[in-house]
Amino acid sequence: MRKTVIALAMLTLPGAVLAETPNWNKVDASYLDTDVGVDGAGDLSFDGFRVGGSAAINPDLVVLDNLFVFSDFDSVSNDDSGFDLDIDFLSAGIGSYKHLTETTDLYATASFERVERDSSVPGLPGSISDKTWGVGIGLRSMLTPSVEVDAKLDYVAFDEELIRFNLSAFYHVTKNVSVGLGYETHREAQDLDVDSLSATVRYSF
Repeated sequence: MRKTVIALAMLTLPGAVLAETPNWNKVDASYLDTDVGVDGAGDLSFDGFRVGGSAAINPDLVVLDNLFVFSDFDSVSNDDSGFDLDIDFLSAGIGSYKHLTETTDLYATASFERVERDSSVPGLPGSISDKTWGVGIGLRSMLTPSVEVDAKLDYVAFDEELIRFNLSAFYHVTKNVSVGLGYETHREAQDLDVDSLSATVRYSF
């Protein structure tokens, strides 16, 4: 009897989430601390936010199982040191995942990508807006019943080709609520490098 009570108590503790594959039904809200390296202007410090999420597609509605849709929107800005630079990123599309193990998913995505940039930085145009497509591959894994990691690499086909890498880790406070830290880097071929640290609150449903 005592062992049963102890086991039940452990299951009801915050963070005592049963091990399972990652949940693709989720919404995220993040604070971003971003450094942008611009040719001719050096490194600029930004802050901003990200909102996004994903949702699994009902398998009754599609031919293939394990499909999901996703969207992420980033907005960062800087108006220090005589510069004024605002950058918005949108990435939205569809993906497919495969269960490698009971706790790990391999996934691939195809996305619509948009970047908008308004600036008063010497050497950069005052305002640009560019749209294109992207493809990515990633891995999500529950390392423990409460700790999840996610790593993803994207290729984005702007005129200045962009490589984007994201690495994040989440601690599941409850089955539905988790908090996380992440690092993301964008590398354009010529004039813009973006590195972001993020602090995120996630709700899974």
